[in-house]
Amino acid sequence: MDRRLGRHLADRRAARRVKFAPSARAHRGRASKRPDGFTLIELLIALAIFAIVATTVYTRSGDVLRQTSGLEERTLATYLADNELAMLRMSRLSTTVPLATGSQTRQVVMSGRSWTVTDKISDTSNPWLRRVDIDVSPQDAQRTQAPSYRLTGFVGRY
Repeated sequence: MDRRLGRHLADRRAARRVKFAPSARAHRGRASKRPDGFTLIELLIALAIFAIVATTVYTRSGDVLRQTSGLEERTLATYLADNELAMLRMSRLSTTVPLATGSQTRQVVMSGRSWTVTDKISDTSNPWLRRVDIDVSPQDAQRTQAPSYRLTGFVGRY
């Protein structure tokens, strides 16, 4: 029994030591050297960094949209120019008369958009071979820049 009592007294002494030791709660009431949260300047710096990143992402997404619409425009213009050259070559299958030189412009609708297609047919050193320059551009009233696509091909007698 003495052993039990000895252990019990030892436990009580340890409990007293813990009891009298300063607790973490006691430090919260006093001014401590380590702050518990962020300071106002830290929050402002974090907000500024977030604003810069968000603005950059927003600007880049706009650039991607413009590039995508430009790629779509050039792809459709390429299809139109290839189709025009193929039609000129196929028109030669039923006749033996050489292709007339000159220029012609026509309006074409493809993918719900209006396009201007200009064919410029010129002579070459061979009387049965013609050079064809095809310019394709969207039909916009305010558009004054170079065509979206230019294709140069040759159309022969056969």
